[in-house]
Amino acid sequence: MLTPLGHGYPLWLPDPPSNHPLGGTQIGDLGYLDNEGGFVYLFNVCKAADDPVNLTRTPPDFVRLTGIDDIADTLTRTLFENDKEIHAVAEETKSIGADVSVQASCVVFLVPAALGSRFQFTSASTQAALLVLPDGATSHTCAKPGMFEDYATIYAHSWYKYFIGPGQRRQIPNGMLYLVTGCSKCRTWANA
Repeated sequence: MLTPLGHGYPLWLPDPPSNHPLGGTQIGDLGYLDNEGGFVYLFNVCKAADDPVNLTRTPPDFVRLTGIDDIADTLTRTLFENDKEIHAVAEETKSIGADVSVQASCVVFLVPAALGSRFQFTSASTQAALLVLPDGATSHTCAKPGMFEDYATIYAHSWYKYFIGPGQRRQIPNGMLYLVTGCSKCRTWANA
């Protein structure tokens, strides 16, 4: 529900991938979603094959993406400062009082942070999603997404063939490789 609104692909299991050497998703990571909704890290396209995050992970024909600087080409900003407010994302939202918002058939009761940051979410809809970021979040986005798109257009097919082929035998559905060009990170969260 957040993806079409430009908020990326939210994970059901947003913990850092257990197989990621750095302990968290980075711009340039290539991976896929497992059956539980977690991100499975394969390798990072911005790092050399002999970089610690890529050792024994890259395909034999791996070519590093060059022209991306980790710091200079990353836009970083604070999202949803801690204990400030709760946002409802919808096509139509109506306010019916100081602490209540109505979104179609969805109701979110807001309690000011000074009173303990509690809230109640109810929905009569068949589809709903909830993401709570009590300590806010930080967004990291690559300033050159077109470079990733061009690069993936050239190499994605060979990556896929390598990871589902004889040496790896991973069960990755067709079209399910993800190349990270931005991510939002937080210390604490809850989702439903």
